[in-house]
Amino acid sequence: MPSPHSDLDLGIVLQRLGKAARLPFEDAHPIPPEVHHSKAFLQHERTSIFASEWICIGRGDEIAGHGDYLTHEIAGVPVFAVRQADDTVKAFVNACAHRFSRLLAGETGTGRKITCPYHAWTYDCGGNLIRAPYMEMKEGFDPSQIKLRELHTEIWEGFLYVTLVDKPGTSVADALSPFRENVVGRFDMACYRTVMRENMVWNANWKNLIENFTESYHVPMAHGKTFAKHEKEPSTYICGEDSEHYGYHRAAQPSEERPGAAHPANNRLEGEWRRMMVDFCVFPSHLVTLMPDYLWYITVQPEGTDRMRATWGVAFPPEILADVPDADYDAWLSDFKAYMEVANSEDKPLVEALHIGTASPLLPRGMLHPIERNLWQFTRYLARKCV
Repeated sequence: MPSPHSDLDLGIVLQRLGKAARLPFEDAHPIPPEVHHSKAFLQHERTSIFASEWICIGRGDEIAGHGDYLTHEIAGVPVFAVRQADDTVKAFVNACAHRFSRLLAGETGTGRKITCPYHAWTYDCGGNLIRAPYMEMKEGFDPSQIKLRELHTEIWEGFLYVTLVDKPGTSVADALSPFRENVVGRFDMACYRTVMRENMVWNANWKNLIENFTESYHVPMAHGKTFAKHEKEPSTYICGEDSEHYGYHRAAQPSEERPGAAHPANNRLEGEWRRMMVDFCVFPSHLVTLMPDYLWYITVQPEGTDRMRATWGVAFPPEILADVPDADYDAWLSDFKAYMEVANSEDKPLVEALHIGTASPLLPRGMLHPIERNLWQFTRYLARKCV
């Protein structure tokens, strides 16, 4: 059943979002429900956010070899990134330069030539046309002038970002420089090896998942089978500084003698950072739980006001992987994947219930817990980009 917020005028939605974003954190309340359910706002955020920001589409080590590629979609634009012979990565719109047929159908793959399944136009990994059957019949046709539509790409701390913007206003590295220097750089996420990549579709707005991931207030109650076992008290969480580009919180678990702590061979981390968890969001939609012994990332895309698609993956530092015998690797990986699926199964009904609840035409005012500051930061980000 459609929400009464679905057909609200965009101006009204933006007015309410702006009003919420102007409140100081002490008086803040959750994102206005109209922002989740308005069809006009969905179209607006696709343009003002997803079509204009850097979007994480995966990790660079997922396409480690020349010709390895992965596909994604950003604001309705199909894209792919492919490893070049010089070890750089290039990204392109996933459409043939002939009549725009999709080139690559699979999520990941490898091939040093990219051939359109429709008319067999063939490109090299740099997006250059190298074969176009029978096009000698077209007078003046010059294949050297035909290229795929290239997009800007950047790798930051092992994560692969793409933007649809012709001239990005800032680089990912510049935008996230303080965060890297002061918090996550010490982990060296680029050395973590990605071991799985999965997709999930939930019946909720994409921002509901951002809200859920960027607060750990729910962990002791909601994640009894998984994350609550780390026994981090809500009073120990520290919310990070306000930024236009990211939000994070962190907490150290009580002891190094348990999962979630650094391996003895880890020489990158010192002191309490050897047992520190950092949950962060690179706005708009890149979520990461970073720990000394693994990281979990999610990148989210809207498929409607009431449907979102997320790609998620897990990566481990080399010293952890070195301890897993080859004979046990498949079983070890299967067990960890099952653990992450349990964590997702704990979150899914809550995120979908949040979407259902916010559809109501009548709601309390709402409020935020002191360790939910990241939600307020995200509300202000939305307002900066959309209002």
